Amino acid sequence: MGYEKSFITYAVSLHFTQDVNEIIFNTMVSIAELTGNDFMIRNKVPPHVTIGAFHGTKETEEKLIQIVDRFSKTQKSGTVRFSEIGNFNQKVLFLKPEKDEFLSIINDELHKAVLPEFEAGENDYYVPEIWFPHTTLATGLNQTQFSKALELAEKISLPLEAKISNIGFYQCSPFLELKRFPI
Repeated sequence: MGYEKSFITYAVSLHFTQDVNEIIFNTMVSIAELTGNDFMIRNKVPPHVTIGAFHGTKETEEKLIQIVDRFSKTQKSGTVRFSEIGNFNQKVLFLKPEKDEFLSIINDELHKAVLPEFEAGENDYYVPEIWFPHTTLATGLNQTQFSKALELAEKISLPLEAKISNIGFYQCSPFLELKRFPI
């Protein structure tokens, strides 16, 4: 019988300046209060756009953090422009940014830095060819909750421009913020 390592999924995300962060977070809180679905708040998931997900182990975690740290030092801050509200199967409600040159390049460069040593996680959903950038407002919604959440989300004045302030490094399931890097 072979030894199987227990893999952990790690995520790398972009974070916004405080002004836009407050707009998004306050919407997340309002949705949680109105719908009773407080997953995002209870798990302390901050507003973000995930640019990559990778599999590692506790033993390789520090190496992955070092790669992301070096990567963050090569990046210039940019702006994410949210243009519409989107959803996945009326269960996840999110702000949809325009997949522009800034987002495409930072996603591609992250994968070039990490993939030589780590494998892509989350069913490859974040690799450049199939990545769908989004900022989740609520997840795990039922039909009634989705309708209520959508009404609140539609109150966000779009387009909304968000300057990137830093890059976060997270452990997924359970969600745990491990490090942030300024850019």
